[in-house]
Amino acid sequence: MSRTWWIIIAVAVAVGLAVLVGVLGTRNSDSPTKAEAVSSLCSSLKGLQTSIKTLTNIDTSTATKSELENDVNGVETSWNQVKSDAQAVQDAPTGSLDSAWNDFTSAVKDIPNAGSVSDAVDSVTQAAQQLGSAAQSTASSINCSS
Repeated sequence: MSRTWWIIIAVAVAVGLAVLVGVLGTRNSDSPTKAEAVSSLCSSLKGLQTSIKTLTNIDTSTATKSELENDVNGVETSWNQVKSDAQAVQDAPTGSLDSAWNDFTSAVKDIPNAGSVSDAVDSVTQAAQQLGSAAQSTASSINCSS
């Protein structure tokens, strides 16, 4: 073989190795590590608990339905983040959390349109507190720090 062929072969091998290193180096770069995924889930569970506290601490003597709806929407936004983060944690124990969420959404749907804010808050408070307890239990089961 001539020197030119050796150079071509060497360049081809080098390019092949560079491509292989690039592929192997980035194959899981979009996936968070388990520790990162658990940390994100812990953070979103804390956010859910905070939005639930905001909802359950609403002052029924001065609150409007709009404020109640905003607080319920805040809980829903937090819940969506929990669900998203839980998908990244393999075998995340979310069964009781899913059940509590279903109970919460049922309570929210049962709020009568013409009822008072006080009645509406009373109807969702218990379900919200159960959702908060389920979030705390889930956080404990994945070893979130307080």
